[in-house]
Amino acid sequence: MRATSARGQQVSPTRLLEILTDRFGAFEAIASSSITLARVAPDEERPMDPLGAEAVLEFGEDLRGAAEAVRARGQGWPAA
Repeated sequence: MRATSARGQQVSPTRLLEILTDRFGAFEAIASSSITLARVAPDEERPMDPLGAEAVLEFGEDLRGAAEAVRARGQGWPAA
C-alpha cells in the first residue's frame, strides 16, 4: 500500500485505514472458509491454520472498530 498519491501527496492515515479496511475483507473470507473446512477437511487442504484464521477475524473486528471510531469523531471518509 502506497503512502503517497499518484501526484506525490502524502495520503492521510484515515485514507490508509479506509483502504486497509476495504481490502482486508478478502483475508476474512479466507479465514472464515478455513475455520469451516477445519471441521471436515484434512490439514493439507486448509488454506490457513485455524488459530491464524481466528487471529485474522479478530484483527478484522478491531479494524472495523477503529474505522467506526474515526467515523464517529467526524473525521475521515463518509459512511458507506
